[in-house]
Amino acid sequence: MGNDQKLQHGDYEYQIVTYKKVNGMYQAMVLLTAHSGIQYSPIIEIPTPSVFKSERAARIEASALACQLIETGGVVALVPQDGKSTSWPKES
Repeated sequence: MGNDQKLQHGDYEYQIVTYKKVNGMYQAMVLLTAHSGIQYSPIIEIPTPSVFKSERAARIEASALACQLIETGGVVALVPQDGKSTSWPKES
């Protein structure tokens, strides 16, 4: 997998990782790691829908996906909020 640099957008912290598939194409994944300083456990994985010939293109798509989900509020639908999940951030 590619770079694991932590990025921040709004109140969310995330990482973008890339991996090379068997067919030689690259796909990326957004890893949501925290919201408002509270860590997710486990981390929420959001794969991108497309594959690309270059790792850079896959990272660009993942970055755009992360920004779009955060800015539109779509990320809320991907984060369990039922109070029972270990993924939703909890105060320690």
